[in-house]
Amino acid sequence: MSDQSKREVKPFNFKGSVQVPQTQIQGIQGIYEVYAGKIASSLSKSYRVNITASVLSLNQSNFGEFRETVQSPSIMGIIDMSPMRGEAMIEVSPNLVFNFIDRMLGGRGELISLTRPLTDIEMKLVEEILRGFTNDLKNSLTGIVTTNARLTNVLTNPRFIQIASNSDICISGSIEIKVGEITGIINICAPSVIIDAIMEGLSGEKSTSGKRKSIQNLITTPDDQVKTKELMKDVKFPFVVTLGQIDSKASDVMNLQVGDVIRLQTKITDHLTATVGDVPKYKCKPGQIGSNLAVEIIKMLKKQPPMDDAWM
Repeated sequence: MSDQSKREVKPFNFKGSVQVPQTQIQGIQGIYEVYAGKIASSLSKSYRVNITASVLSLNQSNFGEFRETVQSPSIMGIIDMSPMRGEAMIEVSPNLVFNFIDRMLGGRGELISLTRPLTDIEMKLVEEILRGFTNDLKNSLTGIVTTNARLTNVLTNPRFIQIASNSDICISGSIEIKVGEITGIINICAPSVIIDAIMEGLSGEKSTSGKRKSIQNLITTPDDQVKTKELMKDVKFPFVVTLGQIDSKASDVMNLQVGDVIRLQTKITDHLTATVGDVPKYKCKPGQIGSNLAVEIIKMLKKQPPMDDAWM
């Protein structure tokens, strides 16, 4: 028997192998950036102190792997994302929570560690704090998806978190909060069922009515436009200029050699087409700036309806 036949056959985890594409991760990153800004603004107004928030990282993993990273005890809120399917989870560093509680009770935000169970009064204040974070999350998704996000439970033991099965893919983001000299972390975890709904809103997939949704269709007020521009400003799209093209037989392509010259259908005087994503957007002409190639935008192309919308 060969060495290859002796190798151990490992079962393949089909459910756990599905990963979120990097292009979609960039869209989610934009939402987390907006969320961080709203958190900083809301907290600063509530506690009358300068508070900053910044996204530290964005990770995808199985939910079971994420849950193992949550410290115990901790302070966690379960968020119902209806009418979307599924629940999200927010985890807040205990030092941040007790800093906020101290300020809510008239103090100056003393550093207190969580070494005992929460009292009934503290639990009510924690719920109020987590509701604020939940409301900021809902506002961050305005114009992207419809959600009546609401806090449904507060937990301190990560073993009791049941927003997804252990093998489900989830995306978790860490936001660093600075309150004076105190620094803490907020982690937000969403399973794939929620991520899929958000990405559908971002990418302009078809709605149940059969009409194509887009960011522009979801914008209803000037405030929504500002929020959407803020969300999308860091999302990257490929900008491609095509020199030309021809139809060629497979045999001709296979026989190509270094030094062969291919005659394109584009004339030297023709303007080139620039695409953003996969959508033709501009006509341009080639040139040079220093040692780099460049193009000059000549005109914008008229907006064309999607091919499949012609059947609606």
